Amino acid sequence: MTLSLDIKTLEQIVGPENMLTDPVDLVVYSSDATHTKSKPNIIIFPTTTQQVSELMKYASANRIPVVPRGAGSSLSGGPVAIKGGIIVDFTRMNKILNVDTDNFEVLVEPGVVYKTLEKKLKPLGLFFPPDPSSQDWCTIGGMIAENAGGMRAVKYGVTRDWVMGLEVVLANGDIAWFGSGTYKFASGYEMHRLIVGSEGTLALITKALLKVAPLPEARLAAIAYFKTLEEAGKCVYETIRRGLQPSGAEIMDRLTMDAVSKFTGITFPECGAVVVNELDGDSDSIKKRLKILEEIYKQNNAISYKIAKDEEEAEKIFESRHAAYSALSTYKPTTELEDVTVPISKVPEMFKRIEEISRKYGIMIAAFGHMGDGNLHPNILYDENIPEEKEKAELVKDEIFRAALDLKGTITGEHGVGCSKIKFFGIEHSPCSVNAQKAIKKALDPYNILNPGKIFGEM
Repeated sequence: MTLSLDIKTLEQIVGPENMLTDPVDLVVYSSDATHTKSKPNIIIFPTTTQQVSELMKYASANRIPVVPRGAGSSLSGGPVAIKGGIIVDFTRMNKILNVDTDNFEVLVEPGVVYKTLEKKLKPLGLFFPPDPSSQDWCTIGGMIAENAGGMRAVKYGVTRDWVMGLEVVLANGDIAWFGSGTYKFASGYEMHRLIVGSEGTLALITKALLKVAPLPEARLAAIAYFKTLEEAGKCVYETIRRGLQPSGAEIMDRLTMDAVSKFTGITFPECGAVVVNELDGDSDSIKKRLKILEEIYKQNNAISYKIAKDEEEAEKIFESRHAAYSALSTYKPTTELEDVTVPISKVPEMFKRIEEISRKYGIMIAAFGHMGDGNLHPNILYDENIPEEKEKAELVKDEIFRAALDLKGTITGEHGVGCSKIKFFGIEHSPCSVNAQKAIKKALDPYNILNPGKIFGEM
């Protein structure tokens, strides 16, 4: 997209040292973790809220698209400037501003990396529960924009559940505070919860007030092997139904296990699926729940299972699940990690449909995910350089999304719509619902300059 940018004005706002215009840099910023590609016109690194405000005033006056970006680990094309314009990279706004141990709150800038926050909180006996697989590099701002989940979401919920308040810059450059420093809040609209998951289409986040929690007294990891995905799915459903409150309930199919084995050297027995569980809390509670968990394994025909004897062994168990996506990326030239969620009682049926779709098109689909909350990640493996395979992969995605919706699920549990799932957004949501959401977008961003082309497509 051809845009006329006043470089001198932008330099006055952020300084020349906080801008990139070199063509190589623009290419680097032209994609995220998906295959979506589009070059911005410039990359800007603000360091203060006031700079962001002045930048938005300039963009609004000149109708220039603005796309916020954290670490670029999005899996839906969210931080890609598909209309060109300015990418605002928040990685230099990376301060942990305050940790309030009395009230279990922390105030951070959007560029703080999740792992950095975890390292700050752990010595204080605290943690921020949402834990996406990209936790080593993803930013808090990105997590908020996408409403990130992770393995612990089955017990602790997603990012939205831990955001108390947000400082944001609106499309016209105004600076607003949404939310409250209190756990209960009934004073007006909960605007901060609306901003969470809005993928940078409503406002730019410049500060976040987060709830944190005391670290559990203990945790226990277990791994169980099953003949089929369906049996594994029924086992996880039973752990939820019987109130075990696992802090992790992950699943991997055989293809994923084989990839992880080659990638990490971790070995698995002959089986069709593996379930990884975590229980946390006080020691007595864990012991009681472990007995029930072992009963559930046996009742659901587990081939075998293993309980980690210490923290090191527990980390080894979870390492296998954390490595899944990276391992599968070595299988085929193209790996597309999808993200559908269905009611937990429908998970076994969703697995069955994924297997049927794979056989129908002759395309490899590896399945793993956060099964405890019904969030599955089908990985479509193919070679995009082979036209026939690329065409089949598109049909596979179409059928996976339609299968999830048919089971009363959603097209995305934690990766967002971005620009990769726009087609299905209008299928999942009624015209009335879509129009209501567009009206909110129009009210907050009348010129459609905040991450245009995302979620709804053309406005």
